[in-house]
Amino acid sequence: MDRRNFLQLGVTAALATQMGPAWAQINSASAAPSNPGAVSYDVLVYGSTPSGVAAAVSAARQGCRVLLACPKNHPGGMSASGLCGLDTKRDDVHSGFVVEFVQGVRELYRQREQSLAPAWKQFKSGAGGHEPSMAEAFFAGVIAAEASRLDYWRGHYLVAATVQQGRVVEVELEAPDGTRKPIRATTFIDATYEGDLAAAAGVPSLVGRESSAEYNESLAGIRFFDFRTGQIFDTPDSGGPSPYIQAYCARCVLTTDPDNLIPLSKPDTYEQHLPDLLPLLEDFAGGRVHSRGLGTPLPSLKFEANGSIDQLTSLDCPGMNLDWPEASRAHRALLEKFHLDHAASYFWFLQNDPHVPDEVRQIWARAGLPKDEFADSNHLPWQIYVRQGRRIEGRARVTQWNFTIDPKINRSPLVDHPIAVGEYPFDVHACKDRRFTENGLMDGVIWYPSHVPCPAVAGQIPYEAMLPKKIDNLLVPVALSSSHIGMSVVRMEPVWMATGQAAGLAAGEAKKYRLDVAQIDPAPLPALAKTKVDPWS
Repeated sequence: MDRRNFLQLGVTAALATQMGPAWAQINSASAAPSNPGAVSYDVLVYGSTPSGVAAAVSAARQGCRVLLACPKNHPGGMSASGLCGLDTKRDDVHSGFVVEFVQGVRELYRQREQSLAPAWKQFKSGAGGHEPSMAEAFFAGVIAAEASRLDYWRGHYLVAATVQQGRVVEVELEAPDGTRKPIRATTFIDATYEGDLAAAAGVPSLVGRESSAEYNESLAGIRFFDFRTGQIFDTPDSGGPSPYIQAYCARCVLTTDPDNLIPLSKPDTYEQHLPDLLPLLEDFAGGRVHSRGLGTPLPSLKFEANGSIDQLTSLDCPGMNLDWPEASRAHRALLEKFHLDHAASYFWFLQNDPHVPDEVRQIWARAGLPKDEFADSNHLPWQIYVRQGRRIEGRARVTQWNFTIDPKINRSPLVDHPIAVGEYPFDVHACKDRRFTENGLMDGVIWYPSHVPCPAVAGQIPYEAMLPKKIDNLLVPVALSSSHIGMSVVRMEPVWMATGQAAGLAAGEAKKYRLDVAQIDPAPLPALAKTKVDPWS
């Protein structure tokens, strides 16, 4: 795949030369003739992911008039739709909005008068966490607290973006009733997992895996990684580029509480998914899989079920997300239904197929879906786990090297204008399914269990990675500029909360100094966020 074959989608006006930073020029561009019925804001944030909420709330707290719009009807993205903890290994590098989230969820549990409030350490990956409904309540609460300056529009889809003289001037949103709403803003923030606003504005982007030679990354490209030893199994195409990215899944919540349980049901598409599930019987028979539990325990007799990074069959659907990042709204809806039906089929299979070992079926016999989670989406997640989407071409790029020791300084590299820290190990789920295994390994998996030393170390993420090269008033804190391997560290929600907060604060600085976000001095942002940006200090 040629990484330079960038997609230029949805451009409604040609990009021209960058304009000067004078506020009069900015106001002039914003007032360019387009749609006299447009509503104006200081900041438009598209995408109510945790990063988007952090951006919108932070900008509102800085005195900006903000619109937060999202296709989803719920705030909080994956943190409120099945990702029930914070993927982090180091508590000490997260502060700002991340700590506000942890403390806010804990306070909600305290108000519920339960002794179930997760401690900070419990928010680490695989160690339990919060119920999705509690996280959603936190996000809804911080949005509501800024209602005097922050409007929140649910169920609104981006239709188009207008770019003039190197600036986004206006976007058009489609409301749930089908009406079109033109919106103007001084600063735009794309907080979607996919990078949809950036794409509509014509920002060049990449989907897929670069070759190892592209940035001299040892883990890049097609890889068969033995997570048991940390060794790479070489094949003729090892290190080559691939359009396949790591699998998505429906990260579901189950319960064993009989008073809160809805029995599992067999989906109409079960027979369609059965061929993908039957090989699990071979895994049981051959000893590759000895059991299959309900997932990570949560409060209230609930469990978080996630796709497995090492098992050949799980909630993950490798390869089925190939089209997702650039797909139309209708096609994404079909792909989302496929992932949800796969999850429902997987649960039904483990609970009811007579060939599944008795001890496994006994575990699953008491499981069902919780009545008090995801009530308007048949108690399955309203957001599937989009682990990565587009990655923009920015003014700086995050790669494997950002999270690797530089022997010259005996630490990870120092970057200009750091605004967040990535500290999770390189972590990539399978990119192709079990039909394409080599030596029992699935293509694309990069995972270091506790007994295998990982070369990743905590590293800095630069402000300029959020800035497209040729647009001065757009920030992209989620689908930011990175390689595939760099994104495997960046993609954790605590990092995206931090980059989102930095984007919102940058919008506030832009308003304060009457500059575009590309012209502000980013140096004060970490102090404003009360965020640590040097994990080695």
